Amino acid sequence: MTQDIQCQSWKQGQKVKPKPSQKSMTGNNTMTSSRSTYLVESFTLNSVERIISRKGLGRTPNPTYRRDRKGITNLASIVRGTGKKVKDTDLETLTLHFDQYVHAVNMLLSRIYSSTKRVEKLGKELADYKGRAYNLLRREKDLCYEHNEDIKKLVYERLHRNVLEQTGRMLLADWTRRQLFIAALKVLHDSPQDTLVLLRRKRIPSFLIRKVRDSCESTKNNGSGYHYAMGVLRQVRLAIDRHILDTLEIKIGWRARQRKKVALLLKNNSTEHDRLVDMVKKLVKHWVKKGYPFTTPQLRRYSLDFSASTENSTGQGYWFTLDSERENEILLHLKLPPGIDGRAHDDSPLREKNLTFRFLDWLPRASISDRRKAECAKGKGEIHRSESLTFRAAKFEDMHQQLMNTIRFQHTAHNLARLKQRKGTDPEEIINLQEQVIALKRSRRSAPPHLLLRGHRVTLQIPFHSPNGTVISSVFGEREYTTKAGADRGLRAPVALSVEKEQSFEDLLIMVGHLVEKRERIRKHASQLTSEVTLKKNNWDKKRSGQSYPTQVHRNDRHITALWRKVRRLDREIARQVASRTVWFCEEHRVKKLFFEDLRSFQARAGSRDLSYNLSSNLWGKIIDTVRYMRESLGHSKYSVWTVNPRYTSQTCHVCGERGVRVVDETSTTERKGGEYFYCSECEEHFHADINAARNIIHVQDSSAVPGRTMSTLQ
Repeated sequence: MTQDIQCQSWKQGQKVKPKPSQKSMTGNNTMTSSRSTYLVESFTLNSVERIISRKGLGRTPNPTYRRDRKGITNLASIVRGTGKKVKDTDLETLTLHFDQYVHAVNMLLSRIYSSTKRVEKLGKELADYKGRAYNLLRREKDLCYEHNEDIKKLVYERLHRNVLEQTGRMLLADWTRRQLFIAALKVLHDSPQDTLVLLRRKRIPSFLIRKVRDSCESTKNNGSGYHYAMGVLRQVRLAIDRHILDTLEIKIGWRARQRKKVALLLKNNSTEHDRLVDMVKKLVKHWVKKGYPFTTPQLRRYSLDFSASTENSTGQGYWFTLDSERENEILLHLKLPPGIDGRAHDDSPLREKNLTFRFLDWLPRASISDRRKAECAKGKGEIHRSESLTFRAAKFEDMHQQLMNTIRFQHTAHNLARLKQRKGTDPEEIINLQEQVIALKRSRRSAPPHLLLRGHRVTLQIPFHSPNGTVISSVFGEREYTTKAGADRGLRAPVALSVEKEQSFEDLLIMVGHLVEKRERIRKHASQLTSEVTLKKNNWDKKRSGQSYPTQVHRNDRHITALWRKVRRLDREIARQVASRTVWFCEEHRVKKLFFEDLRSFQARAGSRDLSYNLSSNLWGKIIDTVRYMRESLGHSKYSVWTVNPRYTSQTCHVCGERGVRVVDETSTTERKGGEYFYCSECEEHFHADINAARNIIHVQDSSAVPGRTMSTLQ
């Protein structure tokens, strides 16, 4: 059996540090080091012959291409005429490259997972190891490069380090998950009553999640262990539910109905209660004794991470070169593994078996544009907008400098290695190059890149270090951050913000209604079209089984894929706009800590229609991650964004702590579920319901009227 597994970030040897102070945003404070945070920017790769559009013009394909196909003779003209970013030949070569990389990773995983004892041994070693995974795994004889000819046929030696690093990350993630499964099964076996509580309730009880987390040595000190344990309990409950339904020969496809049916069967007054309880006990006992049927992880995504590479030699697998003829355009040369024929490029040090792309370094252009917008905003008196645009321009300039430092470091180190191999080289020239290499190595540089292939689009993702204290202080100067803010997930507004000052509150409702409406319109159209295409396919299979679908069906499939791609882009845009307004509102009011309500386990009630989307935990999680990303880019500590238990925050008055009701408007006192306003009979006051909840979220840690538990989103 195989399984797709999401790799966790590499955190070998990192210890949880005490919460740092955050007095200012200069380089002299005690905030988190800029080297611990990476800001990832994406660049679209193009074939070498393509002319990159710079001002948003000419991005659509040339409409005269289809009518004037005979006039175009050579391949370069076709690329320019159609607007295609990457040629088919380049895509085929890159696909073969990714195939061999993925095959190498899965081959090493199959060797490791051939023995359960070996998985346990290597997983424990990786969890305790302080360093890169490839350093530990290459000690294994059947995983190293020197003693395996089959590995040499797939990848070259330096790429093998990236293969080992990817394998180690997947192994560590899967081993941690297995430890949680074993701990969860032991807890359920020792306490059958907890097992029944897990199966009867709609939501997984928090006390059971904490019990599983605390009983597992590999996750109990990890801040994310709570949600890892919750995910494991969900999978265990799913396996038990399906075992019960399969035994009783009950066929239910929808997961919510499966849950409801199992909960009804396990009620005390059920006729099948005793037999089902014994069945569940025997199943859990069997898993504890014989082991849970784990699956073998496999890498199936088309991505290539160079995180285990270095930047001081051409053998690392990638190489940057500035284009001397086109401004701000950079050539990326990829070394190809054995078995894939490449071509030599004049600017590449890899004379054979390499693949060359070009991309536009849009960072200088974006910086100039933001500087111009900042001056216009300053002239209009929009101080805070001018400040945000100035910082973004400085951040882009800093990223551009990091990228240029990386390129200079690569070329200087390469020239130094070549001069050392020549006879009769001037020693002073070598010493001069050595000093340049040391200076460039000490300077901040971008991290090794990440390649992503999705369909016909190739994306280069480069992690940059976040701006240091000098860049931040040049924009903001000295600042004191003393206030706290709460963010509530509203019924109508995506986010309701409230900042507590000495004797007052500053509130903000963030609305993105036009984007939500557009998203819903596209989603409904995609769902309707999917139903129609599915019906056509079913009818076609009944009449012409085994034959390919008509052209119209394939065209509709491509259209559906494009629609869902638009929905995902709108989700990212909603999260970006909401997060941007949240972060800069907090900057305006000098917020030190920002508290979000933890809705990662929230499930909207049936029939809530549009509110189901407005309260979806998926989008809420994207907003929190984007806020964290933006606040760290501003130099804030990773402990400045927290999630708290939202229990009773929407039902309690933030002034007196008494329970209130939802009402329709500011004049009504009659309860109305889902009302926009909150009425407190004790204070006889009306508040906006979402703003009232946001003010309560600020005091979850401090107030006994609104109990809750707080956890960091990043520990």
